[in-house]
Amino acid sequence: MAPFITSISPTQGTAGTSVTITGTGFGALASTPVVHFGSTTVTGTVTVANTQVSVTAPGGCAGQVNVSVTVGSSTSNSRAFFYIAAPAVAALSANVGPDTSPPASTLYGSGLAAATAVTFGAAGAGTLGAVVSDSQRSATPPSFAVTGTPVTVDVTVTNPGGTSTITGAADQYTYYDQPTATTISPSTGSPGDTGVLITGTGFYEVSAVTFTDPAGPTDYPASFAATSDTQLIVTVPSGAPTATALDVTVTNPGGTTTPALVFNT
Repeated sequence: MAPFITSISPTQGTAGTSVTITGTGFGALASTPVVHFGSTTVTGTVTVANTQVSVTAPGGCAGQVNVSVTVGSSTSNSRAFFYIAAPAVAALSANVGPDTSPPASTLYGSGLAAATAVTFGAAGAGTLGAVVSDSQRSATPPSFAVTGTPVTVDVTVTNPGGTSTITGAADQYTYYDQPTATTISPSTGSPGDTGVLITGTGFYEVSAVTFTDPAGPTDYPASFAATSDTQLIVTVPSGAPTATALDVTVTNPGGTTTPALVFNT
């Protein structure tokens, strides 16, 4: 009676995974069964019963391979076994964020569906979200206290096949401290005035300086130039209203300054 495979379990794993092959005819002949994973023959101990063979998935294989059993001169049908590869992180949809309660980012790469952990360098373990596909999955960075200078960490993902290799900027995430604004000088002027100085801390990668009329509220974006991480030179928006106490805030990836400074037009 030729051997016949009805199932293998599990159907995916890595080198070293214990695999149970179920079927018939494995002990029908006096010869010891020989198990093949693709072109690789399993060496070492094989546990045999007439309806079951237990082996360890060999190394040197990748992707999907056909598993078969040979007893004497007869070889069984084959069943597929998939080798899980180590994941790779190619990009993050958002690679910067605040140091407190940062929002989720989408990871792009490969081997993400089977991921069991994501780590943001010294910040520690993040939280994996729902699987979109094997190449796309959300992850939420952990909070990580930053004071002043932004801190960049490497993002790695682990699945049963291993841990992703760090490649550089593509798989990095940068934490920013929330900026603070302490003074604005002068604090009185007119729309269109130039040379208004805002001092504070954490003026890294500033994305916006906003003058807000709280009565609306209506926002008026201002043009600005950073002279250091503690100083900004700002132009009062030309469209801002006159005779109004305007709230002035500074925004960077770490958040927006609070409380707002006040500029009177």
